[in-house]
Amino acid sequence: MHIHALLSGMLFLQTAAGLATAQNLIRNGSFEQHGTIECMSCYHTNGKYPAVVHHWDNGNWGGFLCDREYKQNSQDKMYDICPFDRIAPQEGKVMVNMMYTSTPRSTPGWAAHLTAQTTEPMQVGHLYDVSLWLYIEQNQKSADPDWPKRIGIALLPQKARFNNLSGTRNLPYLPIDTIVYNQWYPVRWRVRPLCTSKFLMIGVFGDKRWATGQDYATVQYFLDKVSVAEIPSDSVAVDSTEYYCSRYEPKNQPGLVPYMDIVRLLFVTDASDLTPAHRSALDSVAAFAKRYPDLVFEISGHTDSIGSDHPILSGKRAQSALHYLTEICRLPMFRFISVGKGSSTPVASNADEEGRRQNRRVEIRQVQIGLDGMFYRHALQAVAENRHADAFAFLNKWLLKSGPENSMILLFDPRFEALFGDKRWAVIEQKIRTGYRKFKYPEYTFRIDSLRYDDRRVIGELAWEFCEMSPDSPAFILPRMPQAVVEQKLREHFVAFRPILEKIGWPKRSEFRTSTAGAAFILLQHSLDSAAYIRWLPVLEKACEEGEASWECYAMLYDRCQLIAGKPQRYGTHVVALGNGRFRVEPWEGDEQTVNSHRAKIGLPPLPEPTQRAMRGKE
Repeated sequence: MHIHALLSGMLFLQTAAGLATAQNLIRNGSFEQHGTIECMSCYHTNGKYPAVVHHWDNGNWGGFLCDREYKQNSQDKMYDICPFDRIAPQEGKVMVNMMYTSTPRSTPGWAAHLTAQTTEPMQVGHLYDVSLWLYIEQNQKSADPDWPKRIGIALLPQKARFNNLSGTRNLPYLPIDTIVYNQWYPVRWRVRPLCTSKFLMIGVFGDKRWATGQDYATVQYFLDKVSVAEIPSDSVAVDSTEYYCSRYEPKNQPGLVPYMDIVRLLFVTDASDLTPAHRSALDSVAAFAKRYPDLVFEISGHTDSIGSDHPILSGKRAQSALHYLTEICRLPMFRFISVGKGSSTPVASNADEEGRRQNRRVEIRQVQIGLDGMFYRHALQAVAENRHADAFAFLNKWLLKSGPENSMILLFDPRFEALFGDKRWAVIEQKIRTGYRKFKYPEYTFRIDSLRYDDRRVIGELAWEFCEMSPDSPAFILPRMPQAVVEQKLREHFVAFRPILEKIGWPKRSEFRTSTAGAAFILLQHSLDSAAYIRWLPVLEKACEEGEASWECYAMLYDRCQLIAGKPQRYGTHVVALGNGRFRVEPWEGDEQTVNSHRAKIGLPPLPEPTQRAMRGKE
């Protein structure tokens, strides 16, 4: 442990008593207040995070809540998100897992960021103590050596979210000054804002020099006991103070997306009409929405538990707010989702009047899907209501927004079958094909993508993507076909793909696109044709050597050929899930160090820790 960390810890303990009486401007800084956790990942997208982790927002990625009382299933354990066998919360029963994962491509990777609004603005000229407890796990030899230095905080004038880590590159942040591994320790900053700040963000931040886009192992750290407290200005030496102002304009920074905090309108019993206070709050929402015309919002109505007409009353409340925003404020209807949720999602207990008062509400929140997703959703709704002209209008808007890389899915969505016989559908298909003209082999690229989508359709993978395309639409189930049908279809897909391989060789990233080259590998792998594996393995290897294919695909195909021949795999890519978080690794060469050495030679990260434990006989 660094001596600096010891001194920081001593300072933290010495000042803790004095700060204990100061008001913490962060609500739920210990994360102990939270809703029901149904699964580790089901609340991490579509703006659902604040409903579970109260008063915090994850910007739609990461920040897993780890509660000792939540019983993890086998999938949770497989990803090793909440390793209570190694790490306990610093205090209480809850901590938060934060991840950083790099990518070997042009994007620098993905990092979890948590944001909380302070109970009052952090004012210019005032002095604040910002502190949290940190646990940095050191269990990956091939982790980026610089990543822990990038853990820090940002104080923001308005909420923001990022499409990936590159969005933080123009965002000033305050890094931690001490790195300690495998134990909890306190970190703190003394901050004097130079501009008014309203939000605290915690996470891993990048800049123009970092991250580099190299392929490193995914890493994680943990948070607990977050605090922001104002302290007397004369209690800290000037030379220990950080002077800070985050100046950014999301409109001029594509990686930064402005983010509106949830707006709540409270209603008296049985009422759905808007009050002057409601209209004033909605005027603020409209001003924000007009400033950022690509953002979309959900308006949800809610009731307390008294009475019985909850769906009708909650729907009326939502419609009142929607009518004001669209008719009075003149915002387009397609930017809003309006739902009545009845009494199903309370934010407080219905056992007393104060709790019921908070539950009689309308919430306006920004949703993550963007205008393209909204156009798709409205097209689905128009089809369901037999408004075909409106459906085609929304689909044409969706094509303009989504681009050719995402447009293929439309051709495989059975919810649009009612449009297939319409002559306007042929125009939609032609527009999708036209988007492929930029590739060297447009017809082959279209064909490979089509086969891969049909691949995913028969094995039941597309239902999840359909939900991502139109969140909050009615549930849509597209189940996996019977196994015999699946195997027959996958063989047919490879038969259709083989002539392309024979004519042009392995599809190159530079001539197609990365996703199409990856689809080529999956079509081959799903064929279950061992002779084809052996035939195309050296061709894939050569493409990898030229930088035109993925070494991960090569490793998987090499290992499969080895196992078919009764030989041990080299890269440890074939693992069988046994359930209850346990795994069996198919026969391999040497020990886990040998496998990791082979992987390192072709730029692959070490095997995941659960796989290595299984190889050591501990799973």
